[in-house]
Amino acid sequence: MADPSATPGTATGSALSLPDWLGSGFAAPVAGGRVNRRVRLEFAGRTLVGTVDVVQRVLFAEEVARRDRVLQRAAPAVKIVCFFALILAAGLSRSLPPLILIYGSSVVLAFLGGLNARAFLLRTWLVVAVFTGFIVLPGMTNLVTPGDPVLTLVRFGPDARLGPVELPAELSITRPGLTGGLLVMLRAATSVSLATILTLTTGWFELLRGFGSLGLPPVAGLLLTLAYRYIFVLLTVVRDMYYAWQARFPGGTAGRAGRLLGAAAAYALFLRSDVLAREVHQAMLARGFRGRPAFASRPDYSATASALLVAITLVVLVGVYAWS
Repeated sequence: MADPSATPGTATGSALSLPDWLGSGFAAPVAGGRVNRRVRLEFAGRTLVGTVDVVQRVLFAEEVARRDRVLQRAAPAVKIVCFFALILAAGLSRSLPPLILIYGSSVVLAFLGGLNARAFLLRTWLVVAVFTGFIVLPGMTNLVTPGDPVLTLVRFGPDARLGPVELPAELSITRPGLTGGLLVMLRAATSVSLATILTLTTGWFELLRGFGSLGLPPVAGLLLTLAYRYIFVLLTVVRDMYYAWQARFPGGTAGRAGRLLGAAAAYALFLRSDVLAREVHQAMLARGFRGRPAFASRPDYSATASALLVAITLVVLVGVYAWS
């Protein structure tokens, strides 16, 4: 029997125990007692976390698209045309009142689609604030757009200089700059909101069916369908390969060996994707595929819901034209 006082990592008699390095964050010691440095794989972990987040977002979107609400019951082709018309009108608007009207219609459409108001506003305005706000902020100042100051940000004082560059007495947000910045941000928020509502209330395959009704070539629809479906299969393969790597190399692999193992994993993933594509194509041929995708079922669309969406779109477009 093993001595209970023996420390972990040692072998007494016939007793077996795990080496100390197996539970640590380093690779096994090599000859001479030197321990190889661990190859960090945090980037792979972050990639997997991002992958899971993408899958969760897609599943959430599919769940919202299956709800029995007014906007979900409208025909996909009608939704594509109406939302595209509203986005185009927002892009062509040159003043704030038409954009406010279009954005108000997007809020109404979000309500008809049963979207959570807080999550919807956070999703759209966070994107606008991060990507658009930082871009338009310099153009709102008197450095780019002169005019009457609305808000003073920094006072430099007279004769202020930054090297050879002469600075103004103060850095402020001007009235024309504020109007132009709000116009750009509201246009971006309106476009993002409409695109978000369309994608959340319409499933991927329903979107492709709508584009097919509007003249999308069947080959393009087939490629998009397969890409959407099997990208999740490949993501699952990548996750399983990472877990297998971690199970076989708990402490990581060092130096050149780790880089070679990563390259081999990428090559193996490429081969598996090629084999998967061939097997999928053979299975499609065995099931009677003749070049055009066939959907197993077609949901019943509501003519009333489609007519309501068309009516809202026409009212908004007439209002935009009257204010322009």
